[in-house]
Amino acid sequence: MRKYIGSLLVASLLSATLSAGVLDTNNSYDKEFAKMNQYFNSLVDSHFNNARLNNFNYPRMDIKDSKKQIRLKFDLAGVPKENIKLSINEDNVLTLEGEKKSSTQEKSQDKVSREIFYGKFKRVVQLPDNVEQNTVKTTYNNGILTITIAKKEIVKPKAKIIPIQ
Repeated sequence: MRKYIGSLLVASLLSATLSAGVLDTNNSYDKEFAKMNQYFNSLVDSHFNNARLNNFNYPRMDIKDSKKQIRLKFDLAGVPKENIKLSINEDNVLTLEGEKKSSTQEKSQDKVSREIFYGKFKRVVQLPDNVEQNTVKTTYNNGILTITIAKKEIVKPKAKIIPIQ
């Protein structure tokens, strides 16, 4: 993959240099080099602007941590709640996973840019040690999943005084 991207960048730079006027301006190949430059630049741009690469932390999340509770909000617009799985393990690791399916199948390949994420996702959040796992409350409204978990008071161990002899 790196060789592929590297060769694309070299070809793009070469074609950019050639189309920038290094060759004679009356050369009949200038238009072809300009087309190649445009093609390679669009190919590189589309690779680095790929929705899968830009959505590595999908779904987006807000966390509000107060003294009594922790509240997490996930933006899951377009995901039906039947496609969402939420779990928490004994180490207080909250896992949200699911799938956002495309509603329509497009037969045309005439896209200019694609930023909307479709596909499987998984988001893992390490919660603090003092959450009460049996108090998890969830609501799902207008594509926003809100998770509220109560916190217990942290009991600090008392120091035992040891006499010195």
